[in-house]
Amino acid sequence: MRLEKWNPFRDLDDIFHNYQRSFPVPFWGRESMTGSSDWVPAVDIVEDDKEYQLKVEIPEIPREAIKLQVNHGTLTITGERKMEKSDEKHHRIERYYGSFSRSFTLPDDVKAENVTANFSDGMLYVHMLKSTPTGDKPLEIEIH
Repeated sequence: MRLEKWNPFRDLDDIFHNYQRSFPVPFWGRESMTGSSDWVPAVDIVEDDKEYQLKVEIPEIPREAIKLQVNHGTLTITGERKMEKSDEKHHRIERYYGSFSRSFTLPDDVKAENVTANFSDGMLYVHMLKSTPTGDKPLEIEIH
């Protein structure tokens, strides 16, 4: 068995990071976590001349366990990472398990109909083509 040196600053970083997430984010309006999530996946948001793209890190979650929805100008990503069932004795568990939900306010120049997504190697890529804004109606987004 390998012993790992305890780093108190890592625990403080986790606490501070979770605390920061409870406040509104200035980029793209307000971000919210709904439900009783114990974890949220990391997200990068990038932009070029044609689109915005979310890069969502969700390893070990099957495509079927992920849902994307655009409703009233808000993109919501939900899913669940289930803990492996085993009879092994765990000495340390650092990965997060359970349900998650992330919501992002879409920019005014994105139509819900122009949102697509694909999933590969534990990464969810959400593409949002820029266009003229229109009305708000719920739209399910298929993951390819």
